[in-house]
Amino acid sequence: MGVHIIMEVEKIILVALGMMLSVVAFFLKKESLKVDRLNKRVQQMEIDLAKNTARDSERWVQTTKLLEDRRVDIIKIFDQLNK
Repeated sequence: MGVHIIMEVEKIILVALGMMLSVVAFFLKKESLKVDRLNKRVQQMEIDLAKNTARDSERWVQTTKLLEDRRVDIIKIFDQLNK
């Protein structure tokens, strides 16, 4: 009878360990999905930031060119006035 009780306790312990592992695995999977979603969002934000940086860079190039053109125009006007 004593051996039978020990076997029952061992089975109960194994079932409890199995359940605990299942619960831990469930929460790990849930957290893994959260991390994956956050990684995708961060990746999309990085892409958007790179696009915005490229647009801003191009705008600054155009603005600098326009300012240089205006500077040249002003020099020409002063040259005309000084003649």
